[in-house]
Amino acid sequence: MRILVLLNRIPWPLNDGGAIGAYHFVKGYADAGCDVTCLAMNTARHHVDLKDTGAAFRGVGEFVPVAVDNRIKPIDAALNLLTGQSYIMARFDSKAYRAALVDLLQRKEFDVIHIDGLPPCLYIDTCRQYSKAKLVQRAHNVEYKIWERGAVADSNPLKRWYLGIQAARLKDFERAALGRVDTVLAISKEDEGFIKELQPAAKTIIVPAGMDIDENVPAIQPPGVSLFFIGALDWLPNLQGLEWFLKEVWPQVHGAYPKLKFHIAGKKMPEQFYNFAAMNVEAHGEVPSSVAFINGHSVLLSPLVSGSGVRIKIIEAMAMGKVVLSTTVSAEGSGATDGQQLLIANDAKEYISQIGRLLTEPDLMARLSRSAREFALDRFQNKKIISRLLDYYKTLCL
Repeated sequence: MRILVLLNRIPWPLNDGGAIGAYHFVKGYADAGCDVTCLAMNTARHHVDLKDTGAAFRGVGEFVPVAVDNRIKPIDAALNLLTGQSYIMARFDSKAYRAALVDLLQRKEFDVIHIDGLPPCLYIDTCRQYSKAKLVQRAHNVEYKIWERGAVADSNPLKRWYLGIQAARLKDFERAALGRVDTVLAISKEDEGFIKELQPAAKTIIVPAGMDIDENVPAIQPPGVSLFFIGALDWLPNLQGLEWFLKEVWPQVHGAYPKLKFHIAGKKMPEQFYNFAAMNVEAHGEVPSSVAFINGHSVLLSPLVSGSGVRIKIIEAMAMGKVVLSTTVSAEGSGATDGQQLLIANDAKEYISQIGRLLTEPDLMARLSRSAREFALDRFQNKKIISRLLDYYKTLCL
């Protein structure tokens, strides 16, 4: 099967959920024997030298990077208010990317064009004009909901007003895009419901985020309770969730358990997070190996208060046998059950209670670690997910 993957970034290095999710689709297609072509925006925000990716994209027939300056510019952001368009999307509208897409579509024939995320939906008309391929859009999240929740949660009135406008415009763009592709790949049952609510005409199937999980590699769970968070801190839901947790929750948790440490890792670490060192919060910044960092600790905290979709880092941690302590919002879409594959806490009182259980019930730690890994192996093994998806593509292309 001939598949063109449109990407709004080069999914490398694998240090955040967006990169991990996109990469496993590309790798999954290639490993399954598909003829894969990738057209990727090489953005200012996530710039990558392809030489640094090594053998990561081995098996991909052609990988075309296109430089795109998607930086947020204050003047452009302000002038955008006069256009009626979403500035969130406008930053990804590139003449160079469109020209490269036209070139590929004129040189090659494709069975399926996989549109990864929302920004490449800007190029649906170009795909329709130059190709007869079926268009499938992989919805990372219901994007407008991230910005809508982010607007509500922001404490700055001016920023809250601006984000509210952009969320509404993004909602209109997303509704239109979902109705113009042949199939939407929803990441979870919850997201499929949100998609259908936004665009009832959308044709959807559920395709979970996949991981390459080696069943022969044992999970590493160090003794005791060592709390950690890892994720890109230039992604608004991560940033807002950690800000809320450190200001509203951690002081009370620290008061209850003064010897307990909380380790934070992620790119674009704000300086303010280093100010919590006196409260046993260690900010590591961007770590050289996310796997090594995760394996060095035992309990992932995922305190998100906005966003949709599935947190890839939760799935990754589960696959590595980690205990996950998450807010309800953060666990949305994973299919995991409180008390079975993870624990839920939504305020300081609940965090104190759940951490207390982990500190005093070693059997609970062991059970959650084991059931989390079994759950990830059963539901999120990439090879199985891609195999089912390609079977669907065969019927779609008939």
